[in-house]
Amino acid sequence: MKRNQIVSDFLANDTEMPLHVIYQQLRGQCHELKDMTEICLATENEENQRTAMEYLYVNGLYDELKVMIDKIKYATNDVNRKSARIYQIMYERKTIAATQLKPDTPSKYIKAVNRLKINEEDITVRILKDLVHIYGYFDMHQYGKIGTFNESIKRLLIQVKDPLLYELFESRLNEALFIYHWKRNELILSRKYGYQLLKEANNPRKQIDIHNILAQGYLFDSYEQAMHHMSVAIEMAEQLSYERATYGLKNYTLPFISAYYKKTEGITSLDLAEQAHIAFAEGNNETCIEILADFEQLTPFQQYYLGQAKQDKYLLRTAYQRFIEERDDYFYARLPLEALNALDQ
Repeated sequence: MKRNQIVSDFLANDTEMPLHVIYQQLRGQCHELKDMTEICLATENEENQRTAMEYLYVNGLYDELKVMIDKIKYATNDVNRKSARIYQIMYERKTIAATQLKPDTPSKYIKAVNRLKINEEDITVRILKDLVHIYGYFDMHQYGKIGTFNESIKRLLIQVKDPLLYELFESRLNEALFIYHWKRNELILSRKYGYQLLKEANNPRKQIDIHNILAQGYLFDSYEQAMHHMSVAIEMAEQLSYERATYGLKNYTLPFISAYYKKTEGITSLDLAEQAHIAFAEGNNETCIEILADFEQLTPFQQYYLGQAKQDKYLLRTAYQRFIEERDDYFYARLPLEALNALDQ
């Protein structure tokens, strides 16, 4: 395939054009991702390199991002070197196998960025650090802490001069706000961000994540809407051979929504807790209780399943309190509350 003339000119020129100028020329073209990737990997300009890493990350081009990280991790430019370290953390979070995840991994990532000495004027590095905090607290189910870093990024974004970098960071902020408002049970706002992100995202992996969260966000409102987003996410994940997403969708989200609506025919899960949830949905309360009895510790979800199976108000109240106090999860706190209200009727 003949190389795009815009790419050829960029590569031939001794003085690099800013990446945001090139992006405006390539934007919307059928080979935009391919051409932008080639330019990102070729850039030697320090500012362009920072924008290039963000472009590759946001578009899910993780192998290419790793090439960029390795290229500049020993850079003399302090900002680029620190940026590369943070992107290395983000790369690991995105590419590590689900089975290799350890409970303390998110807190290790947060500690790693906190050890970096970051100057007040290094706006991009400060934004990247805040993003690692957001992802870390999301992975640890401490959703209330996300709000502080959302506000920090909003303040810092105003100072980002590069139009492309601004747009990419704004997309990441909107993704964080999408999740934050979902967990706050502010579903109109959450869906507004979700559908906006779907419209703008070129990254199919990100689209899968968004569909997954939208599916869960429709849990209390519409089985049809929830399953629509669920089936789109699974279809996309299978087309991409994205095993981590396929595993999570089929073993957690799909059985969870199906069990909530008691529509479990043909639905299975490799996850024991979701097997218990399915058993309860099918009226096999004893099986549900037996499965969960072997757990050393119960999550708020598992406590809710057990409370349902035992018709135990104390367990349901405890699950409700834990969703609020441990996770700041006002959306899923509705589950035990709904079960308690049903028992009182």
